[in-house]
Amino acid sequence: MTITASTLFAGIEHRPGKRRCYYCGGECDETHLTKKYVKDTFTNRDIVKCPASPYVCQGCVMSLGDGWGDMPLIDGTVKTFTTGRSMAPRMYSWLLTADQRLAFTKAHIATVREILTDKDKLPDPPFALILSDSGQKQLVFRAPVAYSKDAFSVMLEDTEISITPETLKARLDLAGKISTALGKPVLREKPRFEAYNRAKKEGVFDDLRQWEEIMYEPMSKLAAWLAPPKLKG
Repeated sequence: MTITASTLFAGIEHRPGKRRCYYCGGECDETHLTKKYVKDTFTNRDIVKCPASPYVCQGCVMSLGDGWGDMPLIDGTVKTFTTGRSMAPRMYSWLLTADQRLAFTKAHIATVREILTDKDKLPDPPFALILSDSGQKQLVFRAPVAYSKDAFSVMLEDTEISITPETLKARLDLAGKISTALGKPVLREKPRFEAYNRAKKEGVFDDLRQWEEIMYEPMSKLAAWLAPPKLKG
């Protein structure tokens, strides 16, 4: 069986079969037709896995929709279903496992930071971790599935980023020194004189200089997204 992030998203509602899903390429039955679930306005036809398939899997139907039921969150709470776009899966980030579908937002970044940097806190493979920054893009069908806790890829918006918990932790330690002293925006913009001047006052001048050399690497972009905010006071 081919497991995709959409397969994990569907969970026990997955409908196996001999067909392939238009979007994710996973196995599916003939329940959902492409002509119903692929809109004329869909602009990502170049990245679907099986563009000739006339079928869509249950997981893609669910993840591309506007919400269907109560939503378990990564902190153990549950968001009660309400009609409307606020429950659309694209508006949330996701941790998907063989038996759980957990949503989260940027308010849960600290929890996600702990999970990604500690193998003991990572779920058993297969799993998928999808980080939505804009809430405007359909990410589940294109997300990678992890089969190891030692090295795997996560989805940050529409970019796959390969990590290990150890290397991400080291990168986050550096990013965190800077972000807690100067704020997160400085991690995303090439530092100027004013930033270095503040960094010198806060004791992170060398850290900022080191960050400037690696800030455009994919793992640095992930670390910048996950980094803690500036300390108050």
